[in-house]
Amino acid sequence: MRILHVLPQLSPGGMENLVIQLAGDATKRGDRVAVAAGPGDWRPRVVQTGAEYVALPGSSRRAAVSMAVIAARLADCIKRLRPDVVHSHNVRATALARFALALSRHPAALIPTLHGVAPGDYGLASQILRRVAPRVIACAPSVGRSLQAAGFPGDRIDVIPNGAALCPAGRQRQEDLRQSLGLGGSPFVVGIGRLAPQKNWPDFLTAAALLDGPTFVLAGDGPLRSELTEQARKLGQRVQLVGPVNDVAALIGLAACVASTSIWEGLPLTVLEALSLGAPVVATAVDGVSDLVPREAALLVSPGDARAVSVAVGRVLTEPGLAKQLRRNALAAASLWRPESMLARYRSVYRAAVELACRGCLPARAMMRCSDHRTARRVQRNR
Repeated sequence: MRILHVLPQLSPGGMENLVIQLAGDATKRGDRVAVAAGPGDWRPRVVQTGAEYVALPGSSRRAAVSMAVIAARLADCIKRLRPDVVHSHNVRATALARFALALSRHPAALIPTLHGVAPGDYGLASQILRRVAPRVIACAPSVGRSLQAAGFPGDRIDVIPNGAALCPAGRQRQEDLRQSLGLGGSPFVVGIGRLAPQKNWPDFLTAAALLDGPTFVLAGDGPLRSELTEQARKLGQRVQLVGPVNDVAALIGLAACVASTSIWEGLPLTVLEALSLGAPVVATAVDGVSDLVPREAALLVSPGDARAVSVAVGRVLTEPGLAKQLRRNALAAASLWRPESMLARYRSVYRAAVELACRGCLPARAMMRCSDHRTARRVQRNR
């Protein structure tokens, strides 16, 4: 099977992590995989899977000319690669992929995954996706519900929760990371993610100010880095911003507690990864969290309540037996989001979509018909 992933960029994040997982699984099975995306720090990770990286130029949200240029570049890529499946990620990438398929006149199955958008953007997302996609995969139940509530037909939505798991880092890896980041030997609370408004890191910093004792470590990069650095500076040694960290498993292994203060989440990759390692987690009970994380596996608090975050973190650090109980329950819950299950479900979707496209069963506006059934024969050979 030939698979082309299309996404906006390759910066660290849940969407990008899913693409890397899917690409790695497919190349191991002997599939030819390409990833077309804008720039980002995770390009080397894509290449390490054995997939081809196809560079797309960046664009602004309002630049129609840039969209046309990107679509033309993507159409050239499709003509060269002749993919059986074009897997697009989020709304803009799906619109670009649909346009590029029309330009290339190549018969491929278009499979979009919606990884979540800001609550106020679901209306526009639904309008666009209804026009360009026969079906949409939601990365979490909350994303599917929000998309349907915004007007996308529910019978055209499939839900495949992202798989998330990390292998524990050994003691040496942890100590190497501790030294490189200058974390010292005291217990610390860690927040991991993009420094963007969605993650509500000001509440993380406020919780640090309200809780005496532990250091709060914030790992990640994004548009709010300068602003958050200035806020952290006012708190002195209580908070450290350490930038992006490649060895997330080692960082989580060092931490006494992982905290997430998001105001919305489609599906919080870092939270799920932390739980897969048995880390004690404090998180806001937004839809993407409460849908998957049992209440006994983490301490969930109301979003926008920094004091509740500080109280919950304090409990993890001081209440006898609580951290151990959370670790045990977290490891048990992690079986709900096993990557193996996710990968198998996506592979089934690929096969079914290609077969339907070859039989001409999907609307012409959504998928182009395959006249010679070469795609179907390739799928059969790769089963």
